[in-house]
Amino acid sequence: MTKFWLAATALTTALMTSGCVVVVADEDDGGKMLRQHRASDGYLVLDRDGDYSRLSGDLNLRGRIGGDLSLVSGDVDADELEVGGDVSIAAGDVNFKGRVDGEVSIAGGDVSWDGEAGDEFSIASGDLRVRGRIAGEAGLAAGDMDVDAVFMDGLSIRAGSVVLDGEVHGELDVVAINEMRRNRDYDDGQGDIELGARIHDGGEICGIDVTISSSARIDGRLDVFAQSEPEVERGAEVENLVYTPRDGRDCEDLIDD
Repeated sequence: MTKFWLAATALTTALMTSGCVVVVADEDDGGKMLRQHRASDGYLVLDRDGDYSRLSGDLNLRGRIGGDLSLVSGDVDADELEVGGDVSIAAGDVNFKGRVDGEVSIAGGDVSWDGEAGDEFSIASGDLRVRGRIAGEAGLAAGDMDVDAVFMDGLSIRAGSVVLDGEVHGELDVVAINEMRRNRDYDDGQGDIELGARIHDGGEICGIDVTISSSARIDGRLDVFAQSEPEVERGAEVENLVYTPRDGRDCEDLIDD
């Protein structure tokens, strides 16, 4: 997860330098890179076998990149973009649709992901929306989070509030609001977890209020720590759910990292 935190640090640099453009080509391309893409409907359409790196303002991208994609920019809108290597983005708001064969590391304001990732997947953002299929280990950190995706190698979440649908293979680890503060009002939805996913291998969840929706299927043991007993909707399969009251304790005292 080192790239995850490095990308978050780089976000500040991205916002400070937006408006400046530096294009880095492959070593054997020299100055030819700018002639290897074209504009279409306001998008930069790429067709490259090598890497693509850019420091700029806002970016709209489409096309194919055989190597790695590295962006430090303002807002990023990637539509049906195929990347054969890794993706590293530090930006403002990010909207990514497409496929990445390698690792994904994104730090942004509000982030929307809709696509496939073939390796480790890390996002840190304000609001976060995730759709698609993630093959590698996944780590997500955001304020409010809406996730409906298939995770094949575990999922770790740190958020203010979480809605989780889809499927999780491997261990699930969710924390919504770690610190319990005296006389704090959580009626604004902070600390809420809504679980509707199929959890194949169990895990641990810690929040303020937990709702298990009717679509939820829990196959392995799932330990739930909350201020009150989870609300379970009719139709949910929760035989492997084990509830423990938080009793004012912080999640870091209840869940092993």
